[in-house]
Amino acid sequence: MTVIDARINISLGLREQFQQCFSLQEKNGEYYMGASIGSGLGMRWLEFPGAMEFYHFKQARFHQPINMVSVNPSDSQWLLIHVNLAKIKQEKMVDGSKIEFQKYLPIGILLYGAGLEISTQIPAHVDTEVVSIRFNHAFLDAYFKDWQTIIKVDKNLVYEDLDQRLENKLKLALNAMDNKILCHAKVLDFMSQFFDKLKSHETDLACQNLRSSDINSLFLAATHLRNPLVAAIPSVQELASAAAMGVTKFKTSFKQMFGSPPMQYHHKIRMEYARDEITSKRCSPSEVSYALGYSHPSNFTVAYKQYFDVLPSSKQ
Repeated sequence: MTVIDARINISLGLREQFQQCFSLQEKNGEYYMGASIGSGLGMRWLEFPGAMEFYHFKQARFHQPINMVSVNPSDSQWLLIHVNLAKIKQEKMVDGSKIEFQKYLPIGILLYGAGLEISTQIPAHVDTEVVSIRFNHAFLDAYFKDWQTIIKVDKNLVYEDLDQRLENKLKLALNAMDNKILCHAKVLDFMSQFFDKLKSHETDLACQNLRSSDINSLFLAATHLRNPLVAAIPSVQELASAAAMGVTKFKTSFKQMFGSPPMQYHHKIRMEYARDEITSKRCSPSEVSYALGYSHPSNFTVAYKQYFDVLPSSKQ
């Protein structure tokens, strides 16, 4: 089976590059893949004031495997947010064990910075759905006066989980694409919430450019931490071994990628899972506390209050 090689330069206009790589044809304001490449719904995009572009690649399926290389030159003034919406639940095999990710937790947001080159392999006959937001430093200057304290310009890749609140805001933006003003407002609301989450990331460390092999290894190790209901998690030494890294490099790279050390990251997964279960009314606070393994609901209440600064019983 022929593999399609696609190379995307984030510092250049994306629509033209997507059209060329995937033989996109415009029809009634949407872009569709060439029949030999794939099938499904089309791509829509909007260009907003302040140097921002919003892309929605609707549900589609490639007929041929895709090898996509995303590049953002070291002198680029552009950044890209990439959100995979293809699956709500995923199963992965890790060391012979099946890991079932909980809703929202495996579906992440990647922020591509300058100095990035990352490879992504997309198998044939797999459903895909992606949202991309491309924006310039000028956008950050206009809306976030302190953005350089949140995003380090020498940090080429940042990961954040797509929680229920962020997903809901993103869906509101997608549903408003027929109304450009309203859609822009919803995208800005999503960006505001996303930046609020980035503020919790630790930024007091020296950054290094992460290679594709490092990123894949870190994600493999992180799968051990993403199930909030697991009874026990590996030690840092075991996680480093799973990532084929020394402990020092693993701890530094993990914090750079995910914004916190491994054990704190696992705690975040558990707390955000708890908030999702409670706010959606699928479980009561007491039920969540026992599901997470707390010996008594009061212990869970303390942990939840320390993390979110509100009680589990509060309206959120």
